Amino acid sequence: MITEDGTMDKISTGISGLDKILKGGLISGRNYLITGPPGSGKSTLGLHFLREGLSNNEDVLFVSLCEIEEELKENAGLYDWDVKGIDLLCIDLVDVMETPEYKNFRYFENLFSV
Repeated sequence: MITEDGTMDKISTGISGLDKILKGGLISGRNYLITGPPGSGKSTLGLHFLREGLSNNEDVLFVSLCEIEEELKENAGLYDWDVKGIDLLCIDLVDVMETPEYKNFRYFENLFSV
């Protein structure tokens, strides 16, 4: 989103050093997908961002495709962070792959792959 002065509206990541590198934070209104190997800090970055949103009285949602709720709470506990107020959505990909919709998607993906 562009502000009245012509700059991009930014939102804080919750990490001051990262916000400085990003010249104010993440661009508001955009989607961001955080990927990386286990232990690279994806969940920690997400929790920083969500905790920043909570401090601004925003509704926040943590979506994970692999980390289960108990693991997320355990990891947050390492930093003495409370996840109260953060809605958690943990999607089990094994369950997703068993749905007819996913199987149809894979069929058409294979049909048109070269």
